[in-house]
Amino acid sequence: MRAFVLYAALPAFVFRFVAEAEPPPPAALLAPVAYVMASAIAGGAAALLARPGLRRVAFMAAISANLGYIGLPAIAVSPLGADPAAVGAAIAILVLDVLGTLNLGMVMMTKGGLSAGLRALVRAPIAWAMVSALVMRGLGLSLPAPVSRLAVMLSGGAVPGALISLGAALSAGQRGVSLKPLSGVAWALPAKLLLQPAAYVGSALLLGLPAGAVTAGALMAACPVSLGFFLVAVAGGQDMRVAAALCLWSTIAAAPGFALWNAVLG
Repeated sequence: MRAFVLYAALPAFVFRFVAEAEPPPPAALLAPVAYVMASAIAGGAAALLARPGLRRVAFMAAISANLGYIGLPAIAVSPLGADPAAVGAAIAILVLDVLGTLNLGMVMMTKGGLSAGLRALVRAPIAWAMVSALVMRGLGLSLPAPVSRLAVMLSGGAVPGALISLGAALSAGQRGVSLKPLSGVAWALPAKLLLQPAAYVGSALLLGLPAGAVTAGALMAACPVSLGFFLVAVAGGQDMRVAAALCLWSTIAAAPGFALWNAVLG
C-alpha cells in the first residue's frame, strides 16, 4: 500500500494540483517567505531538542504540515474563503510545501547522507510529477482525456491509501498508539503546533502582509504533521513507529490548536 501511495497516488495528486492551481494574487506573494522563516525557527528548535540520531526526523516533523487535506479545506469553508489575500496566501504556501518541503524531506531523511538523499530525489516520481506539471503549465498544454481520467482515479487514492499505511504502522506491535515512540522527538510537537504558527505571525507582520494572509498562514502552520512526512520517512529508512506516532499525536493535538489560533487571530 505504501508503494502505491508513494509511487502512484501521491504523484498523481501532486501533478493535478500543480497543473490546475490558480496563481495567487500579488498581495499573498510574501506569505511563503514568512512561512519559510517560521519553518526555520520551528525546525531548528525541534532538532536542537531532539535526541541525536533523530534530529533530521524532528526537524522535518516540525515543518511538514497536512496542508492539502486539512489546512486549505479548513480555510475554504471559513469566512477566510471570501478573502482573496487569505486564499492566495494559503495556495502559495501549499505550493511551497509541495515543491519544497516534500523534496527537502526526501533529501534529509534518506539514510546515507546528502548524496543518497539527492539520488532518491532524482528517482522520486513525486519530483518528476511536479516538474512535468510545471512544464505543461509553461507550455499551455493539457492532458489527453483518458490520461486525465487516470490521474483523477489515482489521485483519489492518495488520502485513503496514506491513512491505511499510517494505521498499519500504528497497529504494528502491542504499543502501536502509545507515547513511547515519541521519546527523543517529543519537542517536535509543540514546535510544529505552537512555535511555527507564532513565528509565522511574527514574520508576516514584520513583512507587512494583509490581515487575511496573516490569519490563513497561521492556520496553515498550525496543521498537524503531514502523511507525506510519514511516507517519505519510511521510504527513506527512518523508524516507522516514530514517524507514525508524530503524525497521530500531532493530529490529535491539532484540533485545540486550531481553535486557539482562530480565537487569537479571528
